[in-house]
Amino acid sequence: MCGFVGFVQRTRALEQLSPMLRRIVHRGPDGEGAWSASHGEWFAALGHRRLAIVDIVGGVQPMSTPDGSTHLTYNGELYNFPALRRDLEKLGVEFNTRSDTEVILRHCETHWAGGLSAFNGMFAFALWDQTRGRLLLARDRVGIKPLYYANLADGGITFASELTALLQHPGVSRKLSAAAVESYFFSDYVPPPLSLVDGANKLPPGHYLEWEGGRASAPRPYFRFSPSESPSYTRPEALAADLWSRLGAAVERQMMSDVPVGVFLSGGIDSSCVATLAQQYSDSPLRTFSIAFDDPTFDESAHAREVARRIGSAHVEERLSKARLIDVVDVALSRLDEPLADPSYLPTFLVSQLAASEVKVVLGGDGGDEVFGGYPTYRAHEYARLYRALPKAIRDRAMKALVSRMPERDSYQSLEWKMKRFVQRWDDDDGRRHLRWMSNLDVDDLRAGVPSARGVIPMPFESALVGLPESLNGLLALDFTTYLPGSVLTKVDRASMAHGLEVRPPMLDNEIVDWAFRLPSTMKVHRGRSKFLLKLAARGHVSDEIIDRKKKGFGIPLRAWLRGPLRPRLMRALEPSPLWASGLLHREAFLGWARRLETRTGDYSKALWALIVLDEWVRREALDV
Repeated sequence: MCGFVGFVQRTRALEQLSPMLRRIVHRGPDGEGAWSASHGEWFAALGHRRLAIVDIVGGVQPMSTPDGSTHLTYNGELYNFPALRRDLEKLGVEFNTRSDTEVILRHCETHWAGGLSAFNGMFAFALWDQTRGRLLLARDRVGIKPLYYANLADGGITFASELTALLQHPGVSRKLSAAAVESYFFSDYVPPPLSLVDGANKLPPGHYLEWEGGRASAPRPYFRFSPSESPSYTRPEALAADLWSRLGAAVERQMMSDVPVGVFLSGGIDSSCVATLAQQYSDSPLRTFSIAFDDPTFDESAHAREVARRIGSAHVEERLSKARLIDVVDVALSRLDEPLADPSYLPTFLVSQLAASEVKVVLGGDGGDEVFGGYPTYRAHEYARLYRALPKAIRDRAMKALVSRMPERDSYQSLEWKMKRFVQRWDDDDGRRHLRWMSNLDVDDLRAGVPSARGVIPMPFESALVGLPESLNGLLALDFTTYLPGSVLTKVDRASMAHGLEVRPPMLDNEIVDWAFRLPSTMKVHRGRSKFLLKLAARGHVSDEIIDRKKKGFGIPLRAWLRGPLRPRLMRALEPSPLWASGLLHREAFLGWARRLETRTGDYSKALWALIVLDEWVRREALDV
């Protein structure tokens, strides 16, 4: 796991790599490397910061083929590299290291972009072909690892693992993107191909891009995510046994490492399954890590401790109090890179810091909700169909009037919060309703706060709805291709890599994902029960208490903290700033939402947190608004 930067341009300026690399030192604290060469009128440069995990001595980057024809800088892990290496050796390829880096280098030297579909792993990389003077940028199927790029005025291109590193290249714009700001406040992230900076793009998951002779191609898919639900005549118990076996194989693959491996253990079903299986493949007590909260409605630490006791892991826990939050928030936001408004980034940052003090690699349970149907939103669509059958007067007058006056508690996803979100956003087709339920701001509020907002759903999200099957698997696919890479995986990548920690998600292994999305929807949500098949698979391996307990997300009591320790930051963000002067945001709307924090009759807490994160980022990076 590492970070990289680079560019191809007409000007020979190797010194431009240094400021870019300085911004990603945290991603690779174990070493730095650079390579450069000219090809005709073009100058190519690759830079790398390394977190040494596999072949610590031999896996130094940028890495070149023996004849100097091809050069690679790479971030990630390739879990099936031993099999790919054997295939290449049969073709006569000789290897000088034990690293997966060399396998990617030699595989793409042989197959170029045509070989990307063979990779099972998490990765982003830049490959330079010195013979032809061409560049290949690629990103893994799910979007676990990030890759930003920008086209340069001279026809060249620059790229980096993080946006703030990309911004260090003098040819990259520093102006905020209005379209990206709209998407950011609608959800809590900016989906690809956008970034918050005009002209700086994210390479979408499962895509590659080629540059040659002063021209970059549009991103092209090497993997198309297309859930193909089919009826199953296999008994659920047999499918569950098959799932447990497959998940065990994925965990074993992802424990590949020359350094110790731990597990993030929240006490939920996903991380509990991963930890249970990981302990089976560990020769010594597994190290497990979790965060505790003072607010009991957010705290899962007792469940994490019980799982650790059951499997015999060496468990480490840290408590996130209000005081601890104040201590960590400045450095956490400074390492966030592109703004992300998911407040669970803060506890993820802390648990990553905790784990990094003992290990370099952890496994996590990310992806379980999107692959196996864990969010309560999936069940709510059936409730919406029943709600539609009520008389219109009851729906539009009585229910709306009733819920609008309900004060909301600060507890995790309170009943009032769910009722308001349901009643205010239920009336739409399944895909748009689902996006609105998952969003921070609904249509009217989005337009009030972000004047540039025009459509019902921001365009990048509208694009995600095209061709989506009308089924539960279709809704899972929607979250899998938007919320999962845009928010969940971005949060984990930035929080962990801020401490030089690699996080691997076995639930997102290629073989798990491909198999799971062919299953019938009833194997995910069955008679109102979420994660039906995963829970069935876990019986006898994980305690019934963990399997049957109510789902609880990894969050913080944001509304209460915005009235308390985070209030000074909110007030600072509401002061006169370039964000208001530019007209990108409407200050009166945000002031109104801040006042409603006191009345507890509406939840604008994530939109206000998004404002804080964006405001501090714009000030810190001195962006042109």
